[in-house]
Amino acid sequence: MKNFALVQTVGSGVLLIYTIILWGLPVAPALAVFDVITDLALTNSTWLNYVIYGLTIGVCFMVYILSLLFFSGMTQRIIHVRIPEDKIVDKLESWNTVRWAVCAHLHRCTHPVLIHTIPSPICNAYYRLAGAKLGKGVQINTINLNDPSAVTIGDNVVIGGRSIINGHLVEKGQLVLARVHLEDNCLIGAGTTIQPGVRVGAGAVIATNGLVGKWKEIPAGEVWGGLPVQQISKSSVRNDG
Repeated sequence: MKNFALVQTVGSGVLLIYTIILWGLPVAPALAVFDVITDLALTNSTWLNYVIYGLTIGVCFMVYILSLLFFSGMTQRIIHVRIPEDKIVDKLESWNTVRWAVCAHLHRCTHPVLIHTIPSPICNAYYRLAGAKLGKGVQINTINLNDPSAVTIGDNVVIGGRSIINGHLVEKGQLVLARVHLEDNCLIGAGTTIQPGVRVGAGAVIATNGLVGKWKEIPAGEVWGGLPVQQISKSSVRNDG
């Protein structure tokens, strides 16, 4: 791409303006809810009104959270880079890099509020809206599911707190986006880092604080851990006897 530095500079200004809109627009429905509740619920008692105001502000904060997650997730869904065959490689100075960077920024903008929704159906709905493919019964306890559109998660997967899942890397002047696959019933321990192109097999376990390097395939049903991860056990089936 020609004049990438100029595009980056101008784009940063545009993104700053959109960030103001992204953080500010959800205030509108929150204020509308505030007006409706206070119009209906306020009384002649000053102290009771204080309680009503407090509870109403709490409700409005939740409306703000839901609205912000919706606007951010919807924008990411529209502009994210499509990965047709599990991997895409492009020049670092490209429009795909711009689209990826915008989506990454929009996701970071949700962090202050997303933290209050994990793990929950609200969190899952946001990630789905942003492009992630999630199965049934998924429990995500992290705000660092980066590049949601590059993540495929099977049924009953559990992702521990503070885990980081990346679907991108930059090397040799190229942007690489590669899908991460977490198959059914696997467990990702707290604090684990998973890099692009990783596939964790069904029922496999990654121990706490593990590092799964790029392109690694973890066989189904095994336990792996360490920095970088190595096989700990060939079976993740617990034996409490």
